[in-house]
Amino acid sequence: MKLPEPLFLLINPMMRILLSSPLHSLVSKSLMLISFKGRNTGKYFTTPVRYIQIEDRVQCFTAMSNQWWRNMDPCADVVLRIAGRDYACKAEAIKDDPERVRSAVLYLLQHFPADAPYYDISLEPDGSPGDSDLEMASHKTVLVEAILNTKDNLNNNEG
Repeated sequence: MKLPEPLFLLINPMMRILLSSPLHSLVSKSLMLISFKGRNTGKYFTTPVRYIQIEDRVQCFTAMSNQWWRNMDPCADVVLRIAGRDYACKAEAIKDDPERVRSAVLYLLQHFPADAPYYDISLEPDGSPGDSDLEMASHKTVLVEAILNTKDNLNNNEG
């Protein structure tokens, strides 16, 4: 079930507080905070997002129509708050590589099939995403990817 978009105006601030608190473990296995300085204004942005980690790569996704990723530099300095720890990374917003986005969304949905409605993807009876829906989603989704290096950990103790 897809939550109505206006509900995120309430949910996102609550998730920012929760993910920054000692209670982060309630949600931090699948949600993280991404923080970065805006490209034009220099204002800092922090947004909660679903993430998936594949070895040293951290991936999150957003719709092209969302604004936050547009404020990132092409190779943005970001801070990822994952499981109570902050990591300084470079992140790239990938929007012009539909095959790469498609592959990443497919991997995400294998782990979080309940997210399919957020990408306008219907699932087949066997749980796999419909090919045409996945293809359309690959052109409407932005993959934000960062390489995580444990030496980039900004704090040595878990929060």
